[in-house]
Amino acid sequence: MSDLFKVGDLSVEAGKKVQGFLKVYNSDIEMPITLIHGTKPGKTVVITGGTHGGEYPGIEAAIRLAGQLSPQEISGKVAIVHPVNVRAFLAKMQYLGPDDGKNLNRMYPGKATGTVSERIAYTITTELFSQADFYMDLHGGDIHEALIPFVLYSKAGSEEVARVSEEAASALGVKYVVGSVSTTGTFGCAATMGVPGFLGEIGQCGLWSEEEVIQYMKGVKNVLKYLKVLPGEVEDLCPVVVLPKMIGLNAEQTGCWYPSVKIGDLVVKGQKLGEIRDYFANVLGEYFASQDATVLYVISSLAITVGDPIVAIG
Repeated sequence: MSDLFKVGDLSVEAGKKVQGFLKVYNSDIEMPITLIHGTKPGKTVVITGGTHGGEYPGIEAAIRLAGQLSPQEISGKVAIVHPVNVRAFLAKMQYLGPDDGKNLNRMYPGKATGTVSERIAYTITTELFSQADFYMDLHGGDIHEALIPFVLYSKAGSEEVARVSEEAASALGVKYVVGSVSTTGTFGCAATMGVPGFLGEIGQCGLWSEEEVIQYMKGVKNVLKYLKVLPGEVEDLCPVVVLPKMIGLNAEQTGCWYPSVKIGDLVVKGQKLGEIRDYFANVLGEYFASQDATVLYVISSLAITVGDPIVAIG
């Protein structure tokens, strides 16, 4: 296994690890990246943390995994970006990037000559998705977002890609495994390129704890065992409930958001999920469940603007 593992200007031979920076196309932005080239042949796995700057458990888990994983235990290759959206991370921003005000997770596959977020997406797509066999994107509840841990897997690709994605997502160690057909997000774009994968969600409200980081790391390592990139048997970390899809509601008014439900609640069709009021406490709009479902996330901020996510059910 003498081939080089090359991403951007970095390369590493078998049995070695290298850490450095991946330059974003047509910009002065660099993303910290770790390349681990195992001593045995196997799959190429890409892991990203920090697509959104305020989702800390996934970022910290990616940083620690990059330090802990050893080429001697790896079969194949692992690339970890930690974090992806460096400027959003340093700006402590929710969802959006400070340079263009765009949500990176809606910009894929990106554009080489687009805005900063589009160029970041283009770099990830061309440099990493192009050579990946599997992809994990580690998210969490952003600064204004309460959520129960869940994982989204892509149905956007072939049946085989969807099958592998669901099986791997079920090994992450979170209860709710939810299907998605999005193609403009990280894992959806990867699926359309034939790369199975998922987007994990652990942590909430722009906070992080040691327990959440350990949960993420244990789950990712379990998925690497499923992919036979790490040795050992796949563990049954927790009972899994597979939900066919997630339904997200966005604000149709600007004002103050008052949720009527909490994360993890079981709701029935027609049940009220919350309302938006103006600054004089007048109700501007009410929001209801379109079907029986589980509440996966609820926006925790009082402030809300038109188009903002407010609640999602699975």
